[in-house]
Amino acid sequence: MKICRILLFLSLFSFLSLRSNASVEVLGSLKHVHNGKPGDVIRGEIKIQNNDDTDQEVKIYQTDLLYNLQENTFYDEPGSHKRSNAPWIQFSPKTLILKAKEVRVIQYEIKLPQTDTLKGTFWSVLMVEGVVPIDPNQKGALSIRTVTRYAIQVINEFADKGKGLLKFMEPTLITEGNKLFLAVDLVNNGEHYIAPEVSIEVFDETGTSIKVLTASKKGLYPTTSTRFNLDLEGLPSKKNYQLMIVAAGQNNDVFGLEYTLFF
Repeated sequence: MKICRILLFLSLFSFLSLRSNASVEVLGSLKHVHNGKPGDVIRGEIKIQNNDDTDQEVKIYQTDLLYNLQENTFYDEPGSHKRSNAPWIQFSPKTLILKAKEVRVIQYEIKLPQTDTLKGTFWSVLMVEGVVPIDPNQKGALSIRTVTRYAIQVINEFADKGKGLLKFMEPTLITEGNKLFLAVDLVNNGEHYIAPEVSIEVFDETGTSIKVLTASKKGLYPTTSTRFNLDLEGLPSKKNYQLMIVAAGQNNDVFGLEYTLFF
């Protein structure tokens, strides 16, 4: 029976057709940040290029964006949460044909509501996706299509409005391979985007500073959460340490936590 199953698999595999649309490329940043005030009309553009020698169909559409410390990312319907700016955005075109090696521009316009109640950061995503055509000659064959898409974050910041508020969850020890990390989980309960620099200063039992650890920088939109892993390599085990954990954002957005570690 094993031989039959393998032969069946090889038979199916021989009919597989792998098709890709990786020729479409977004030029420039994937994050467009616009500062403004209520009532402003803001315009921007996204440049895309076809790197292939054949024409490529492209579609452009909106989604929202949320993520959490479990590394889940959600691209929900536009306007799905209260800080989505998707309803304020108009863009054109929705679809286009990129000629070989051609560069085109997607234009968008943001109309900020005329109200003083809006504070902090609002955001959504414009998706740029190449369309893989269906090959009529592939009848009866199993075809695998590889879809490449770009998520361009379009962000509105209301200047001088909104406060930052990061919440520390309980730090935990985790292992990855042979390495030990202290996982610091942060939740953004504030009103604007923060990309904190997370660091830990380690003190021994005498109160002497013996090590400073830093984590890779990550950003948090309001209501989102993420995890920062700090490598504990080089710290002797079976000892008590006092930790000063600091998350420093822009301006006065500095948050701290004292923590006792024994491992």
